[in-house]
Amino acid sequence: VSTMIKTWAIRLSVALNLLAVFAALALWQNPSGSLVALMEKGHVRRISFFDSFPVNPTDVVFLGDSITQAGEWAELFPDLAVKNRGIGGDTTSGLLERLHQVSSGQPSAVFINIGTNDLTHGPEQRRISYLQYQEIVVTVQKESPSTRIYLQSLLPRSSHFRAEVEAFNDEIQRLAEEVGVTYIDLYTHFLQSDGSIADNNSNDELHLNGEGYVLWQSLLQPYLLPGRPGIQAQ
Repeated sequence: VSTMIKTWAIRLSVALNLLAVFAALALWQNPSGSLVALMEKGHVRRISFFDSFPVNPTDVVFLGDSITQAGEWAELFPDLAVKNRGIGGDTTSGLLERLHQVSSGQPSAVFINIGTNDLTHGPEQRRISYLQYQEIVVTVQKESPSTRIYLQSLLPRSSHFRAEVEAFNDEIQRLAEEVGVTYIDLYTHFLQSDGSIADNNSNDELHLNGEGYVLWQSLLQPYLLPGRPGIQAQ
């Protein structure tokens, strides 16, 4: 029996190793495809979760990509009814497609932070993204007119992205002024002199660490005090 168990253990080990090799080969042959497939499945899971736990009129919604998704907003603002509607890898296009999940709930306020993933898709996509960003805001205003809208600037990334981030933020600020919503400057508070995100706020020049979220919390605090228009304590 002991010999049989050892034999099966060896066979199982060999089989698992072969599976690992085949998986590695598949990833090596088509790394972007494999990554995209994983991201798409994750996106679908998040969408399904949002459908199961819909937004309510008393909610404050944080809407964006992975930087928003990683924020523990219920811990950052424990006195408010908050919903995290961030999805890793999302773009203005993806957010626009799922926007009905937010606007249909008529939330009290929505804080939008989207667009940094669009910057990697080239100049033409960035121009499209500006228009999609505008459509996001106009759609919320139309479908949920009582919702207070806050447009947050993109955060700095590596210095390589400085010009693109600042150009996108200029567009966001211009849009906020045109449609009469609040623009919140996060960018300058996270920026260091070389044009990149401050080292103490991120360890990969994109996503935030704990100190970064503490800073973000402090910048949003004035807009989230219970008693402000559209903001209700739990």
